[in-house]
Amino acid sequence: MRIDGAGGCFDNRIYEIDIDVAWNIALLCINEMGVTIDELNEAQRMIHFHNKKKVMQVALQALDEETVQVIMDSTKERLQIYNWKREDKEVNLFYDLFDNKLREFRAFILCPGCSAKISSSVKFCPECGCKVK
Repeated sequence: MRIDGAGGCFDNRIYEIDIDVAWNIALLCINEMGVTIDELNEAQRMIHFHNKKKVMQVALQALDEETVQVIMDSTKERLQIYNWKREDKEVNLFYDLFDNKLREFRAFILCPGCSAKISSSVKFCPECGCKVK
């Protein structure tokens, strides 16, 4: 569900992934966005951060063992009542980064023998020869 408003954007998406993996991916994405983290609450899975123009939040909620809701909210510091210009740049950037990192995460696994990062489609580790599947 996406809500575009006066000076901001709210979006939430559902992902089939473990909440710990989603949390780590969200942290990586926020670090790549070049923002300043104001508050990081790992217990509640919430991060408050900002850039020069916007105040943002990301929150994660486990819906079950393998499903997570990821919520991103971005607003200007002051509401712009009469301005309906799209303000979804930061939200789009976050979800683009999140989706790309999730695809990368799913494409690779760690070798059970040597812990090397390898393609999830191989039968044997190219580093140590350990049987993967």
